[in-house]
Amino acid sequence: MHGFNFIERFTPLSLSLLLFFSNALSANEELIALGEQQALVCKACHQVEPDSIAVVGPPLWGLADRNIASFGGFNYSKGLKQHQGRWDAEKLDAFLKSPATFAPDTNMVFPGVEDPGARAAIIAWLASKNPVPPTWTTSSAGAPIKSVGEGILEPGENMELVAAVCSACHSLHLVVQQGLSKDSWEETLEWMVDEQGMDELDPDEHEAVLVYLSTHYGL
Repeated sequence: MHGFNFIERFTPLSLSLLLFFSNALSANEELIALGEQQALVCKACHQVEPDSIAVVGPPLWGLADRNIASFGGFNYSKGLKQHQGRWDAEKLDAFLKSPATFAPDTNMVFPGVEDPGARAAIIAWLASKNPVPPTWTTSSAGAPIKSVGEGILEPGENMELVAAVCSACHSLHLVVQQGLSKDSWEETLEWMVDEQGMDELDPDEHEAVLVYLSTHYGL
């Protein structure tokens, strides 16, 4: 009888705690999923899975387990090498906001992520890319997150894909200034791959980018 009363008394508390942690976990998983969408631009130059190698940039897997600018064999800029210690949420937030400000002579041409909510989501996603994910949170976690390209590019199917592909190398404002035929956009993409080091897109993504650009920024 006493055992029944004990369970009856404490079960509501246990359920409340279970619901609290379950909701917190769901919220974090949602933030990570949003961060992965925002991080499409990162994947253009960085590998993100275990056993990744350096390509255009060093791999992003395991950032929490190594010092800043320390991936073996990669040629980091002097500005980035000047930062001591390991990455944390505060340093990542500053770097993502403006790589050129964080490391003035950085080799990254990416202009940065202005939206603080998007940076918080990317940081949550980066935390998940570690053998033991660290607790990386910023004050902007939970803030509204703009879609990639929102407010700059014309709304439409595959806008986020185009934003991620194009913003990896230059400002999206450069895109909106153009007015090219589909063939000219094709030539531009080929030039970006051949001359500017852009990773070649798979056929479906390539066609999706061309259709969006020629539809919204075509002749």
